[in-house]
Amino acid sequence: MIRYINSLLGVAAVFFFTVHGITMGLFLAGYLDYSPTRKYWGYALLVCVILHGILSMMLVIFADGKRKHTAYFKKNAGTHAQRILGIISAILIYRHMAAYGYVNEAGVYIFREPTFGRFITEFTMALVVGAHIVLSLPKAAITLGVITSQEEMKNQRNLAYMIFFIVESVAFYGLYQYFLG
Repeated sequence: MIRYINSLLGVAAVFFFTVHGITMGLFLAGYLDYSPTRKYWGYALLVCVILHGILSMMLVIFADGKRKHTAYFKKNAGTHAQRILGIISAILIYRHMAAYGYVNEAGVYIFREPTFGRFITEFTMALVVGAHIVLSLPKAAITLGVITSQEEMKNQRNLAYMIFFIVESVAFYGLYQYFLG
């Protein structure tokens, strides 16, 4: 049951990541005006990510800790990469929350000075989160019962890549325009 809830939270996080990544990428590129709604999408994403992270750690410690994953390290390399990327994502998301600016008392979004170091950090975060999604989404679909055949697994993997490339393209364009453009 915990694995099922964790998968639901992961899929919800992918949805919010997609909305947040595309809208904020377009905002940073100058195509959209600031809207508090985009901030709330980010907060919803953050809540899903925190709960997903807590449940994932519980699953690793209490359920998977009893299994012998180290005995089959090569076979479980994708799972280990997914976990490592999840931890790195959490660290980079914490850094991301104050990377661009803040909203002042009048409700105006104040940008911070763009630096190359922030650009690299944000670019890395987008790549790491995207890679975590590509590795995680097909597994979540199996847990949720969406995948029942090898063909559906292939379709789910293609969906994960499609989300990755669309969201990352818009986000990278926004990052480029904001930091280097």
